[in-house]
Amino acid sequence: MADSVLVIDDQPSILQSMEVFFQLRAWKVHTAPNGRKGIALARKVRPDLVVLDIRLPDIDGLEVLKELRSRVPETEVIMITAHQDMESTIQAIKSGAFDYLHKPIDIDEMDNVLKRLLAVRMASPAAVADESPKQPTLAVGTLHLVGKSKAMKEVFKKIALASGARATVLVQGESGTGKDMVAQVIHRNSPWSNKPFTVMDCSTLAPSLVESELFGYEKGAFTGADRTHAGRIELTGDGTVFFDEIGELPLHLQSRLLRFLQEGQFVRVGGVTPIQSNARIIAATNRDLMAMVAEGKFREDLYFRLKVITIHMPPLRDRRSDIPELAQFLLEKVAARSALRSRTLSNEAIGELMRRDWPGNVRELENTLTRAALMSKSTVLSEEDIALALDGDQYRPSIERSVKPLAEAERDYILFALESYNWSLGKTCQALQISRPTLRAKIKAFGLEKRSQK
Repeated sequence: MADSVLVIDDQPSILQSMEVFFQLRAWKVHTAPNGRKGIALARKVRPDLVVLDIRLPDIDGLEVLKELRSRVPETEVIMITAHQDMESTIQAIKSGAFDYLHKPIDIDEMDNVLKRLLAVRMASPAAVADESPKQPTLAVGTLHLVGKSKAMKEVFKKIALASGARATVLVQGESGTGKDMVAQVIHRNSPWSNKPFTVMDCSTLAPSLVESELFGYEKGAFTGADRTHAGRIELTGDGTVFFDEIGELPLHLQSRLLRFLQEGQFVRVGGVTPIQSNARIIAATNRDLMAMVAEGKFREDLYFRLKVITIHMPPLRDRRSDIPELAQFLLEKVAARSALRSRTLSNEAIGELMRRDWPGNVRELENTLTRAALMSKSTVLSEEDIALALDGDQYRPSIERSVKPLAEAERDYILFALESYNWSLGKTCQALQISRPTLRAKIKAFGLEKRSQK
């Protein structure tokens, strides 16, 4: 990164302190006392970074930001805001600011922002925004998002933005679209990837347990609280807390979460001492939060706090062009997981996949391909393999269809899996995701034998 910065602020003390700060770090420093002079100077020197006060005497800082994004789009912008000016902060992030700092400026915090800026410029998010159709996959470690459609390119861009800025993120989309994967990729692609990633599933925890699980509790806070317990936010430290299905969070806990987002601190259940936390919040939902706001089921102020950066995961039916690459990727994943030979799809099978609407989205597609790969004897899956995996015997008109008792269906499927792996118990257990003792017990209970032994 080049070492040129422009500081735009009407307070001489801020200009002076920032000039010293950057000069000590070998940056070339330019300063401007108002918005108009700042814009003119930015166009002239084209700095790598602008530090911009949101409140200026001549032009609103947000207007200056828009001008900078238009005139010098390669320049990153860090906004300086007042603590109470959250609405403007949200607008700044949406308008393209890299990050924001509160007054009075903390030197350590500024250093951290600069480190993040350098990390983001050097890391893969720069490639994420590439428009090239030859780059259909965003991969971080073992996490993959596949797609080259316009909708997925937009998702990749938002992920790049969210990875670099420590702002709250709201991921919206239908069930099965991969919202949890987006949250993990954002975290893994961020400068805090070595910090914890903690999942809070709001749909599975009992409402009575959510508060103590999230914020922790003090000894004696309630019956059975025989020791102090740190909650997930506290244990996450500087990492990320992912709220899955945030729409299921009870209203009274929405208030507590809002307070944490506003103040950066919380109090354990039964406690009185505020605990500071820099945990970053990413939330996901398959529900219409605005409709819930209108119904009084979700706090409007929390909604706006969460959606500083909003990512919409498109349903699979709206990005059918991604299905061929996505299906092949998932097949390779299935083969590796189930110890199968590599599988491919015939053109007819791809056509069958693309004709479907996939109400369960990527999750349904992966489950279908898993069934097809396990059931097919061929390494090239056919249209019939896909149809059978999707709809069962309705695609076999010569066989009379009937509903089998559950035990009989389980017996047939276990026998099918055993024969698919030539009675290798290890591979069958891996494919069925059950233990070897469980498989042996079922073989004995169902009286299963190799056909060749009969």
